[in-house]
Amino acid sequence: MDDRAPSPPRLVSIDVLRGVAIVWVVLFHLWGDLEYFPGVPRVYYDQLWYQFEEGRGPWAIFTSFTDLLFRKGFQGVPLFMMISGLSLTIAAYRAGDGLRWGAFFFARFRKLLAPYWAGVALTYGVIALIAWRQAALLGLPFGDQFGHGVTISERTFLQIDGGVMFASITLLPRLLRDEWFFAPQLALWFVGLLAQYYILFPFLFVLMRKIGVVAFLLLTFALTVGANAWAVHQYAALEFKFFLVTGWAPFRLFEFTAGMALGWLLIDPRAARTLAVMRRPAALAVAGVLGLASMVAGDLLIGWWNVDDVVSRNPMLYAQAFALPLATLGLALLSLPLLVRRPSRVDVTMPVRACVTIGVMSYAILIVNDAMRLVASQLRLEDVPGAVWWTFLVAVYVPASVGLAWPLANFLRLIPRHLPAPHLPRPAGEPESIPATAAMAADASGS
Repeated sequence: MDDRAPSPPRLVSIDVLRGVAIVWVVLFHLWGDLEYFPGVPRVYYDQLWYQFEEGRGPWAIFTSFTDLLFRKGFQGVPLFMMISGLSLTIAAYRAGDGLRWGAFFFARFRKLLAPYWAGVALTYGVIALIAWRQAALLGLPFGDQFGHGVTISERTFLQIDGGVMFASITLLPRLLRDEWFFAPQLALWFVGLLAQYYILFPFLFVLMRKIGVVAFLLLTFALTVGANAWAVHQYAALEFKFFLVTGWAPFRLFEFTAGMALGWLLIDPRAARTLAVMRRPAALAVAGVLGLASMVAGDLLIGWWNVDDVVSRNPMLYAQAFALPLATLGLALLSLPLLVRRPSRVDVTMPVRACVTIGVMSYAILIVNDAMRLVASQLRLEDVPGAVWWTFLVAVYVPASVGLAWPLANFLRLIPRHLPAPHLPRPAGEPESIPATAAMAADASGS
């Protein structure tokens, strides 16, 4: 007889949110590689407004909207950071007094770093295969092709040397120099950022419980804005020190702590009244409006500078400091309707289960997609016929990013051994067998 208590049901909404985030990121990668260097989000808002203002018709409006949607796919990363804060907080609450930080850290760093090194190996393997093919076709030395003959975004050549390889394998140096930040696993830079959040989490968790969630959010929002304001003061434009403001936790802290606050809302018994209020349609409508406004405001502040402002040190440059925190606040508020909803029979429908599966293996999808981008770029560089390119895109690029990720995710033990079915409510009048707080908990393996 098994005396172990049953595991609390997974919060399906978290995996759905992961699924949305990874699809958003993959679409951004595909679209961004085709666009080469997309402008700041404000350019795409202006383009959409222009189509409306000039009455250019439904198709022009639709394509402008999709361009904006794809351009904003970079916000899938803050969404992942927010989900990490949410999941770690739920896992810490579930552990209660039995929480052992050593085991807690070991489990999470294993899930973070083992896939990272697998991604490094896969990327170098694909680069080597492309370089070997190029060398054979062009009659050039393999070393030259491996070092600077492989492209991303068709016109951007990867520069690989000993320093880049050392930085990518050892991870930490990626956060120290611009030329190493994307070296050469472009999508895996976030691992260094997430590792910082893991290290900070115990201190942040204690602080949140000591000063209260509202004060915690205000404090970490202010710290994030302050760090970015310092960077503006030092460098005038945040893009001038991209690796610093993108890869280091102080400049992005609020995205993680916003997720922690969401975790508190879903799991802490003392948040039950607040959770009940947030489930009301009126409260969700207000959160949606405020979230959309905050996200748009943050988007419009990204890249809020021009050469004259930099030369004159215009005080308006400091508006950039609010860009990412406001966009993150918007994402958190817009996620509320999905996160606070009660489990329902919708959770077992095919589309939701598919999204859950994609969300569970999102890390592996990102690793595979990073390699697929190199193959796609090589095909464009060779100017293959349009039929070949679109066949590759539809039949290989997207399906392989998901299909090949499944065995990789299983090999790396990123998928729970037994993915439980979501908890469904009992018929009206019949009591629930699982406490509400437990039913809201996410499985720690999804962190």
